[in-house]
Amino acid sequence: MTLDLIKKYTIKAKKSLGQNFLINDDILQSIADTFEIQGKNIIEVGPGYGALTEKLLEKNPLKLTLIELDREMVEILQNRINSGDFKNSEKICIKNIDVLKYFPEFKEDYFVIANIPYYITSPILRHFLYDLEKSPEKMLILMQKDVGDKIILGQEKNGKVKSSVLSLFVAKKCTAREIIFVGKQNFFPSPKVESSVILFERHNDFDFLDDKIFFDFIKKAFVEPRKKLINNLSKAGFDKDFVKNIFKQKNIDENIRPEDLNISSWCSLILDFNKNLT
Repeated sequence: MTLDLIKKYTIKAKKSLGQNFLINDDILQSIADTFEIQGKNIIEVGPGYGALTEKLLEKNPLKLTLIELDREMVEILQNRINSGDFKNSEKICIKNIDVLKYFPEFKEDYFVIANIPYYITSPILRHFLYDLEKSPEKMLILMQKDVGDKIILGQEKNGKVKSSVLSLFVAKKCTAREIIFVGKQNFFPSPKVESSVILFERHNDFDFLDDKIFFDFIKKAFVEPRKKLINNLSKAGFDKDFVKNIFKQKNIDENIRPEDLNISSWCSLILDFNKNLT
């Protein structure tokens, strides 16, 4: 079905937009089946020619907002609407806009489903998690597997964690887990990397800590990720004895590296630093 559409509309992927179209119908269906869509506000980022859009509409969302930067894809989507290709097409709202300039106005909870250019994964995550007045309840994002793995390694499991700046800024706002592995052969054209679908679910566990204070501290702490945390903080201008004293109070090993602390420990540590400096 998806390949038929590519042939019908003589679709060619644009490298400048990082386009790789998912063409495996079973995987597309699995994405659409991941969570309850009926009666929900859904934002689909990067719908392309509507392969996933079609399956989402069959789930009868309250509203399906399509964010598509490529004008040619917008014309194909409009053509498919006019041709009656989509069930529940009256639920569709197409916006020909850069997703980083899109600010949803939903008062109710909403979900985001995205097949995005891999080179803007971090900016899009930051946009939906930090830039909006109301962030999505859930996000389902198809991304480069290596990046997804890095995010998930920051989610503590069996007492083990490997944090990074990326994993921490995600973990402050939501949980993350891989839902589907997507091999490169499932795309047109095939990318050079493997992919995975990651499910992000919002929480407010760490809202007690100001986002800017959190970001500023984490960036300083990870300036040299493989170095000892105490040395990175000293280079950032903190008195070494002051740092050692807080570490002792919190029972943190002086030899610990930034990647060894989980999100809970980071937020608690930053809060203590901030209290002792004010």
